[in-house]
Amino acid sequence: MTDDAAALTAAVLAAASSGQLEATLHEIVAAAVRHVDATYGALGVLTPDGSGLDRFVTVGMDPEDHERIGRPPAGDGILGLLVAEPVPLRLADLGRHPAGHPPMRSFLGVPVRVRDSVFGNLYITEKRTGTAFTEADLEVAQGLAAVAGLAIENARLLEHAEQRRAWSQAGTEIATALLSGRPADEVLRAAAARVAELSGADAVGLLAPVPGDEDTFVVTAAVGPSAADTEGLLVPLGDTRLGASHRSGTPLLVDSAAFPPAEPANAKVIGQLTERYGPALFLPLGGPSPTSTLVALRIRGRPPFDPAVLDPAAAFATQATVAMELVRSQEREQRLQVQADRERIARDLHDHVVQRIFATALALDRIGRSLEESAPEAADRIAQRVDELDGTIARIRASIFELQVTQDSSAAAIRQRLAEVVRSVADGHGLRPDLRLRSEVEDLPADLAGDVTAVVRELVTNVVRHAGATRVTVEVTLTDAVCVIVTDDGCGLPAVTVRSGLTNLADRAERRGGRMTVTAGPSGTAIQWSVPLPA
Repeated sequence: MTDDAAALTAAVLAAASSGQLEATLHEIVAAAVRHVDATYGALGVLTPDGSGLDRFVTVGMDPEDHERIGRPPAGDGILGLLVAEPVPLRLADLGRHPAGHPPMRSFLGVPVRVRDSVFGNLYITEKRTGTAFTEADLEVAQGLAAVAGLAIENARLLEHAEQRRAWSQAGTEIATALLSGRPADEVLRAAAARVAELSGADAVGLLAPVPGDEDTFVVTAAVGPSAADTEGLLVPLGDTRLGASHRSGTPLLVDSAAFPPAEPANAKVIGQLTERYGPALFLPLGGPSPTSTLVALRIRGRPPFDPAVLDPAAAFATQATVAMELVRSQEREQRLQVQADRERIARDLHDHVVQRIFATALALDRIGRSLEESAPEAADRIAQRVDELDGTIARIRASIFELQVTQDSSAAAIRQRLAEVVRSVADGHGLRPDLRLRSEVEDLPADLAGDVTAVVRELVTNVVRHAGATRVTVEVTLTDAVCVIVTDDGCGLPAVTVRSGLTNLADRAERRGGRMTVTAGPSGTAIQWSVPLPA
């Protein structure tokens, strides 16, 4: 026995470095069967949580018998007794044995230990002499079980090291893909597939909060069975561990993922998910305030995720999060650079082009008014040219506005944009502007924010050009409706030449389900433009 034990120990070390664990365990069982003169042998390796068998290696059975037995539950009969009480067992006249097993009249079982941990059990049955196993047989089995424990421990250490390397490599690949400019949704879908592969999950979904409803998730990407049916699914968080994991940004393992009841439209799919899947791994992505969470699921009945996967998976999530933050930072820098270029072009157009055209139009307008009595036809032609210049200014200002429009439609950004518009239009004309903005909303749709800016620009321009006012007040209110009121202390509405601009503003309001009203008098004019806020 000594020579065989030494040879097996050497084989164990080689197997641990090459990953040939299955062959080494088979050799250990074969040696045990040979030395105690048994007919059958098996080695069951427990799952990390001890609830089932991770491997079941047999010797001496026909392939048909092995197929019938399969991988018996750890709690079945004698197997369950060894798990519950991990002590050597030596039995004779065994009356009960696992279903499908060949007849056994004697049984020898010893736990496979490494220090204080039980990794599994070595089973030997059916002494060829027809007698019971002896104390010497038990000692032989215990010695081989110790060798098996060494093999399993080394293999698992190697497996965990390889697992950490694979997760780290996956994190590097995801980060590289994000930073190289690949679309984020494409990269995150690939990340979901990689998580499924590395964690041994049957399905993985990427979940993100629904805009405006932080208590509901939507599945933005999925891999695994019924992935197409799952994408777009709304998942209520309620008081769930998924919600707690997402809000805290902490990865979490759970033995059973239970989803709360859903809206009737989603109830069937949610019910199927709850019924089909059990063990789950939650991986929040996106920093202290995660923007999404990867959920890995195993079919109900499969062993839970190995707790050893949590640390490398968390490191993977950290790598992905850092890359996502860097991408967002790069995107912000690019947007700021583009915006700076656009603002420079817009300033050049306003300062060097619009002002000259505007001054020319004012001069022609004065000349036309002076000719209204003496040369009405010439005055009319000049008025037409002034209108054309007004149209040119409007088109240039529209281009300036398009250059200045950004993705930021927050109340603060709108306030800044309106202040710039009022200042640029009123400066140099002896007009004292007053801008007031009150907001009960965080932001507006981008196109509505553009309309508000265009309306303020047009109305203040009319005051500058035609009202002869010394003061203009712009009030903007953002609640469940958007209301713009521009008042001045001028001489009232001018001739019909300005009414086309007001008609355009009225049409703009009506297209949004709103209206524009004008109140004019000798002491000034008030124009109100209001539209409902889209739901």
